[in-house]
Amino acid sequence: MPQAVENLTQLVGTIVARQPHPQLGDYDIVTLDVERAEPVEGKANLLATAAGNRIDVTTRRALLGAAGAGAKVHLRAKRTLDGAMSEPHPEAGHFRIE
Repeated sequence: MPQAVENLTQLVGTIVARQPHPQLGDYDIVTLDVERAEPVEGKANLLATAAGNRIDVTTRRALLGAAGAGAKVHLRAKRTLDGAMSEPHPEAGHFRIE
């Protein structure tokens, strides 16, 4: 079985769509048009190629509030076997919605 690489990327993007995650009850799948995908110090940047692309990011629903299409989001996410997933309990300043 392949080992997971510890990774984390700072993403900035605009929400295009949002829907409940089919298996994780407290999470939504947020489709983002990613503007920036920047490295996080000390972590592999496995989402670097997301910049300029549209990706789905699994995100804890409580973090998103009422944010929907058109909102800009700043978050840190890791690449998993099931796709991109944002930090479930980010430190202050590591998740924000404009």
